[in-house]
Amino acid sequence: MRRFLILLATLSIVCAPSVAQAWFKFRNKTSATVWVSFLWYSPGCSDGGDWTKKGWWKLEPGQIKTVFGSDLQSVNTYYYYYAESSDGTKWSGPFNICVPQSAYQWCINTCCTPTCRTVGFREKYIGSYNNYTVNLVK
Repeated sequence: MRRFLILLATLSIVCAPSVAQAWFKFRNKTSATVWVSFLWYSPGCSDGGDWTKKGWWKLEPGQIKTVFGSDLQSVNTYYYYYAESSDGTKWSGPFNICVPQSAYQWCINTCCTPTCRTVGFREKYIGSYNNYTVNLVK
Protein backbone atom coordinates (compact mmCIF):
# COMPACT_ATOMS: atom_id res chain seq x y z
CA MET A 1 0.00 0.00 0.00
CA ARG A 2 2.85 2.38 0.85
CA ARG A 3 4.45 1.81 -2.57
CA PHE A 4 1.12 2.52 -4.24
CA LEU A 5 0.79 5.83 -2.36
CA ILE A 6 4.36 6.84 -3.27
CA LEU A 7 3.71 5.95 -6.91
CA LEU A 8 0.44 7.89 -6.88
CA ALA A 9 2.12 10.96 -5.33
CA THR A 10 4.96 10.79 -7.88
CA LEU A 11 2.55 10.53 -10.81
CA SER A 12 0.49 13.44 -9.56
CA ILE A 13 3.61 15.64 -9.50
CA VAL A 14 4.93 14.47 -12.87
CA CYS A 15 1.56 14.56 -14.64
CA ALA A 16 0.24 17.76 -13.07
CA PRO A 17 -0.59 20.44 -15.62
CA SER A 18 2.00 23.15 -15.80
CA VAL A 19 1.12 26.72 -14.93
CA ALA A 20 0.48 28.70 -18.11
CA GLN A 21 2.88 31.53 -18.76
CA ALA A 22 1.40 34.75 -20.11
CA TRP A 23 3.34 37.80 -21.22
CA PHE A 24 3.71 40.78 -23.52
CA LYS A 25 7.29 41.25 -24.75
CA PHE A 26 9.30 43.53 -27.00
CA ARG A 27 12.24 42.42 -29.13
CA ASN A 28 14.71 44.98 -30.41
CA LYS A 29 15.62 43.88 -33.93
CA THR A 30 17.49 47.10 -34.73
CA SER A 31 21.14 48.07 -34.33
CA ALA A 32 20.28 50.94 -31.95
CA THR A 33 19.17 51.09 -28.31
CA VAL A 34 15.38 51.35 -27.94
CA TRP A 35 13.21 52.63 -25.07
CA VAL A 36 9.62 51.38 -24.71
CA SER A 37 6.57 52.71 -22.87
CA PHE A 38 3.51 50.46 -22.45
CA LEU A 39 -0.18 51.02 -21.66
CA TRP A 40 -2.72 48.46 -20.41
CA TYR A 41 -6.32 48.35 -19.20
CA SER A 42 -6.48 48.82 -15.43
CA PRO A 43 -10.00 49.66 -14.23
CA GLY A 44 -10.26 51.83 -11.14
CA CYS A 45 -6.89 53.53 -11.52
CA SER A 46 -6.53 56.24 -8.85
CA ASP A 47 -6.70 59.24 -11.24
CA GLY A 48 -10.12 58.25 -12.55
CA GLY A 49 -8.85 56.67 -15.75
CA ASP A 50 -9.05 52.98 -16.51
CA TRP A 51 -5.53 52.52 -17.93
CA THR A 52 -1.99 52.29 -16.51
CA LYS A 53 1.10 53.43 -18.39
CA LYS A 54 4.65 52.40 -17.60
CA GLY A 55 8.07 53.08 -19.06
CA TRP A 56 10.87 53.16 -19.93
CA TRP A 57 12.28 49.73 -20.70
CA LYS A 58 15.72 49.96 -22.28
CA LEU A 59 16.40 47.33 -24.94
CA GLU A 60 19.86 46.93 -26.39
CA PRO A 61 20.13 45.59 -29.97
CA GLY A 62 18.85 42.00 -30.05
CA GLN A 63 17.47 42.14 -26.51
CA ILE A 64 13.98 40.94 -25.46
CA LYS A 65 12.13 42.29 -22.42
CA THR A 66 8.84 41.33 -20.80
CA VAL A 67 6.79 44.45 -20.06
CA PHE A 68 3.61 42.78 -18.83
CA GLY A 69 3.37 39.37 -17.19
CA SER A 70 -0.32 38.80 -16.51
CA ASP A 71 -3.00 36.80 -18.29
CA LEU A 72 -3.43 38.99 -21.36
CA GLN A 73 -6.93 37.76 -22.22
CA SER A 74 -8.29 38.45 -18.73
CA VAL A 75 -7.06 42.06 -18.93
CA ASN A 76 -7.94 43.10 -22.48
CA THR A 77 -7.28 42.29 -26.13
CA TYR A 78 -5.96 45.80 -26.86
CA TYR A 79 -2.63 47.11 -25.62
CA TYR A 80 -0.72 50.26 -26.53
CA TYR A 81 2.94 51.18 -26.82
CA TYR A 82 5.35 53.85 -27.89
CA ALA A 83 9.03 53.25 -28.60
CA GLU A 84 11.95 55.36 -29.71
CA SER A 85 15.55 54.54 -30.50
CA SER A 86 18.87 56.26 -30.02
CA ASP A 87 19.07 56.86 -33.80
CA GLY A 88 15.75 58.77 -33.81
CA THR A 89 13.43 56.01 -35.07
CA LYS A 90 9.98 56.09 -33.47
CA TRP A 91 7.23 53.49 -33.28
CA SER A 92 4.20 55.65 -32.64
CA GLY A 93 0.50 55.96 -33.35
CA PRO A 94 -2.51 58.25 -33.02
CA PHE A 95 -3.20 57.87 -29.28
CA ASN A 96 -1.61 60.89 -27.57
CA ILE A 97 -0.40 60.16 -24.04
CA CYS A 98 1.60 62.29 -21.60
CA VAL A 99 4.85 60.63 -20.43
CA PRO A 100 7.89 61.79 -18.43
CA GLN A 101 11.50 61.44 -19.53
CA SER A 102 12.43 59.15 -16.61
CA ALA A 103 11.09 55.78 -15.42
CA TYR A 104 7.46 55.83 -14.29
CA GLN A 105 4.27 53.86 -13.63
CA TRP A 106 1.20 56.09 -13.62
CA CYS A 107 -2.49 56.09 -14.35
CA ILE A 108 -3.36 57.40 -17.81
CA ASN A 109 -4.56 60.85 -16.72
CA THR A 110 -1.45 61.63 -14.67
CA CYS A 111 0.92 64.14 -16.26
CA CYS A 112 3.77 66.37 -15.15
CA THR A 113 3.68 69.43 -17.38
CA PRO A 114 5.89 71.19 -18.27
CA THR A 115 8.57 68.48 -17.83
CA CYS A 116 6.54 65.73 -19.56
CA ARG A 117 5.86 65.37 -23.25
CA THR A 118 3.02 63.96 -25.29
CA VAL A 119 3.78 61.02 -27.57
CA GLY A 120 1.56 58.96 -29.86
CA PHE A 121 0.97 55.41 -28.67
CA ARG A 122 0.34 52.65 -31.19
CA GLU A 123 -2.52 50.19 -30.71
CA LYS A 124 -1.86 46.45 -30.73
CA TYR A 125 -4.79 44.05 -30.97
CA ILE A 126 -3.67 40.63 -29.72
CA GLY A 127 -6.76 38.62 -30.69
CA SER A 128 -6.93 35.32 -28.81
CA TYR A 129 -3.21 35.19 -28.01
CA ASN A 130 -2.14 35.01 -24.38
CA ASN A 131 1.53 35.58 -25.21
CA TYR A 132 2.58 38.33 -27.55
CA THR A 133 5.89 39.73 -28.80
CA VAL A 134 6.29 42.97 -30.73
CA ASN A 135 9.35 42.95 -32.97
CA LEU A 136 10.74 46.45 -33.26
CA VAL A 137 12.27 46.74 -36.74
CA LYS A 138 13.06 49.71 -38.92
